[in-house]
Amino acid sequence: MDFPLHWTLDFLQDILPPETVAQVQNFLLNPSSPLHNLRRHLAAAAAHMYPLVAAALGRLTELLSASPNVVAAAVILALAVLVMQILSFVHRLVLFWTRVAFRLLFWAAVGLLVSVAWQRGWERTLRDVVVLGSQLVGWVAGVVDLWVREYERAQAQAQAQSRSQSRSQSQRRYGDYQHW
Repeated sequence: MDFPLHWTLDFLQDILPPETVAQVQNFLLNPSSPLHNLRRHLAAAAAHMYPLVAAALGRLTELLSASPNVVAAAVILALAVLVMQILSFVHRLVLFWTRVAFRLLFWAAVGLLVSVAWQRGWERTLRDVVVLGSQLVGWVAGVVDLWVREYERAQAQAQAQSRSQSRSQSQRRYGDYQHW
């Protein structure tokens, strides 16, 4: 068990000044060092706590062996929490990389547009933007006209259908007899 510590100290002698290596050796190897004192106190606390923890664990195991349904429910709950944590992690991961990809795409498009404008000249590029903008406005106007026509046609069909339903309901109520 001392081999890794001495190997580490030998390695540190190669890269650190001798004063620093002496302080590290004193801190790690001296029996009255704070590290060894902490280890002794933790070992003493663990020795005092062992009977209490062992008794509590013994009672817990007896209780759990008497009711396996509780154990099964706890395992299912733990698995559900684990699955939710994994899904949350995957969700955040996908969001992060999607955001990175779209930012990269956006800045690549901006760089491409600046490069095109730089190569073609600003006047020619502005003329092309105006032409493309007018074509886009024309296409949007065509789509809007198509949507309005289809909406009006669907509205007319719905009104015709509601009229035919109201006629069929009145014929069902009164039969062929119509009182005018």
